[in-house]
Amino acid sequence: MKRDIAIDYLRSGITVSVVAHHAALAYNTFSYFDAKRYIRSTAPVVDTVRWMPLDLLVGWNDMFFMCLMFLISGLFVVPSIERKGVLHFLSDRSKRLGIPFVVCVVLLSPLAYYPAWLSSEAAGQGNFLYRFFTVDGWSSGPSWFIWVLLAFCFLVAVPHLFIRDFMKRVSWSVNSPANLVIMLLAVSLLATVPVRLFVAPTSCLNPWGPLQVQTWRLLLYFAWFLVGVVIGGAKIQHSLSRENLQPWPFWVALGALSYLVHGAMEARLFCFAGMQVRLINVLQATVYSCCCTFTSLGALGMARFFFNTARPLADSLTDNAYGIYIFHYAFVIWMQYLLLAHQIPAALKFLASFTFALSASWLLTALLHKTPAKKFL
Repeated sequence: MKRDIAIDYLRSGITVSVVAHHAALAYNTFSYFDAKRYIRSTAPVVDTVRWMPLDLLVGWNDMFFMCLMFLISGLFVVPSIERKGVLHFLSDRSKRLGIPFVVCVVLLSPLAYYPAWLSSEAAGQGNFLYRFFTVDGWSSGPSWFIWVLLAFCFLVAVPHLFIRDFMKRVSWSVNSPANLVIMLLAVSLLATVPVRLFVAPTSCLNPWGPLQVQTWRLLLYFAWFLVGVVIGGAKIQHSLSRENLQPWPFWVALGALSYLVHGAMEARLFCFAGMQVRLINVLQATVYSCCCTFTSLGALGMARFFFNTARPLADSLTDNAYGIYIFHYAFVIWMQYLLLAHQIPAALKFLASFTFALSASWLLTALLHKTPAKKFL
């Protein structure tokens, strides 16, 4: 399959956004640390200094970037199955996703959450590892995305074993910007509005141990992954062409407006004060879907418009993006923890945590690419 620079660079750009997102969580005005149950904190480390602009970064990111990541992941499912066959595809996915996930939850997650344990009331009781894997909750951290993506790959690929030309039957080439908007907005609304009527946004699905995911978003993530599969089964460059993504500035503006309206709903400002909870839930899910759809389409359009030529540094980031996603969390948390005792403005602490985590995880991945571990990264 011919390389799509815009999609490659967008995917690595989202990875950078993930690092920034986690680096910002210690310094948001709404972050809190639960000393009794540190796993329930908004982040493993929460500083006393805060910086309100980071609320906007975290809030807007949270409304779209994981959906966009699932969509991009889905784009390459059909071409991979056609090139390798179903069984070979699933074998490769199991190794490339399953093995790193095990490494994350067994080694990297305890390493990342150790500073949180040191700051909690449980620190005086000892037995960190035993408690982490049992009574404390065995959080998977950001690696939840990996196991969910692996599960989605199996759900989509297995029917291909029993239905001939299954992928070709479900593939679709999008012909206009309007069709893109209608398709993504429709699946988002169908996957969020009914769910939010019955599922609280804070609920977590946890079938076993580190297999965790936010319950109300699970169907939404799968819907966006399926859209990626459907588009990827046809010609990606046509469906996500420069022409189809041309209204991207307008979409970004709509995404920003939707985000602001969603924030007003959460704060019960203006006309939203006093509304019934069920009505607010429906409206919030609707506005959430709009923000997710328009911001993601805007990001795709920006990538198609600006990323046309390969650059060495951007290529290096793309080559190492998966490893950066895997390793960055521990670097973020430990830097935040080391900075707790220093009287530095929150903005500088954020920049230090972000820069260190991105650089260190990038370097570590590049070094591991010179070893047999390369095939998993």
